[in-house]
Amino acid sequence: MNNEMILNRREQKINSILNATATAFNNSLRRVSSYYGQVLEREINNRQTLALLNAQIAFIMAVFPMDCSLLLRSLCGCWLVLALLKCKELL
Repeated sequence: MNNEMILNRREQKINSILNATATAFNNSLRRVSSYYGQVLEREINNRQTLALLNAQIAFIMAVFPMDCSLLLRSLCGCWLVLALLKCKELL
């Protein structure tokens, strides 16, 4: 009985932490969606926002200089192309 109470408390703490993290992420994503919506002058949903963020991160990884092999640079370039195609599909 005592072990069950400890596990339930731990599960409750973990669930509350996960819920708080998910709420913070959703609030941040909503703000970014609102910003993109203002810039594009149209309504943007969360999936479109995540696609745009993915394209921005892929661009940063592909364009900014870094000390790495040609293979890694080409993989980042492929990532960028795929991210842009996904944006084109969703937007």
